[in-house]
Parts: sequence; C-alpha cells; structure tokens
Amino acid sequence: MNDLTLNEEQRDALQEIANIGMGKAGAALAELLGAFVTLSVPGIKLVNAAQLQADLLASDTAGDAPSPVRQAFQSDISGEAIVLFGRDGREELEELMGYGDADINCESEALSDIANLLVGACVRSVFEQLGRNLSFSRPNFVPAAALQNALSGEQFHRWDVALLLEVRFTLERGGFVAKLVMLLPEAAIRKMKHALEQFLQAL
Repeated sequence: MNDLTLNEEQRDALQEIANIGMGKAGAALAELLGAFVTLSVPGIKLVNAAQLQADLLASDTAGDAPSPVRQAFQSDISGEAIVLFGRDGREELEELMGYGDADINCESEALSDIANLLVGACVRSVFEQLGRNLSFSRPNFVPAAALQNALSGEQFHRWDVALLLEVRFTLERGGFVAKLVMLLPEAAIRKMKHALEQFLQAL
C-alpha cells in the first residue's frame, strides 16, 4: 500500500481541489434549497476493505437512515461516488424542495435530486481541475447491507485498497446531513497520483 500513498504535496493538492469541488456543490445545494449549507473539511485517506465498510456505515448514517445512493463515474480515472444520508431532517428537506404530502415517493425524489447534485458538482469539479472529463452511470439506491456486501464481496475485490475522499453537507437548521464519498480503486489511485503530479507541475 505504501506506493499508493499520496505524498504531502499530492495530498495538499487533492485537498485544495476537493475544497473547490465541494464549494461548488455546496453553493448549488444552497441555491436549490434556498437554505444555508454548512460544509466540512474534506477528509482524505487510504483505506482497506474493512476500514471502508466501517467508514461508510458509520453510526450517523446507519440504522433507519435512507438507503445510500451509489453512482459510478468513468474516465481514464474511474471509480464510484456514494452519498449517504443521516436519519433526521428529511421532512425539512422535502419542505425546502417543495414536495407536498400528495407527492408520490417525494422522499426518494428529494434524496435522488440531492445525490445527483452533489456528485455532479463535486466529483465533476475535482476531475475537471485535473483535466479530465467524466461520464456517469445512472445513480441507484442501494440498501446499506447490500452496499456492505458489495464492497466486501470477491466480485468487488478492486476495493481491497481504496482512496476515500469524504465531505459532509449539513443544512442550516442542522437536521439534515449528507455524506459524499468518492472511491478510487488501486489502479485509479496510481493514475490519480500521476494526474496530481501533472497538476502540480503546471502551477
């Protein structure tokens, strides 16, 4: 795993790139909802499969929280984005998005819209700054247990080592929390390191 670890310059560059990406995502979310959005400092770490499961299924997004949304992205650096939602604040979110009681599946629509916005704004921005264009697969709701099985199963052995980039978005009243995680498998991490070196050399 040592040869996959980002050096200090690469890590700082990715941190700054992620800051810009999450800023765009937060601004887009605030505009959509007409509410102030609080952003966390992006977390960046290299994890193994066990750590990945623990991080993705942390207590604040487990239990009776809505199902995560999973979406793959492709370029020469490919991976997956996962958006996890907290238990609370769903009524607040639906109210802000204008979904009424008469709307069918309004919670799913609201969460899907939020996930699309966060992934599109943040992940796309990160890769555009690295000179890459992305295509995205269709997002899907995945039950937390199924996500855990998928990430640990043999058919998903590519996640044995993953670069985990995590950002958190919280609404003004503090009720609703979404956690966006960008996963890069081993082959993509190597390409990301090369892309970051090119980015640094161009500065």
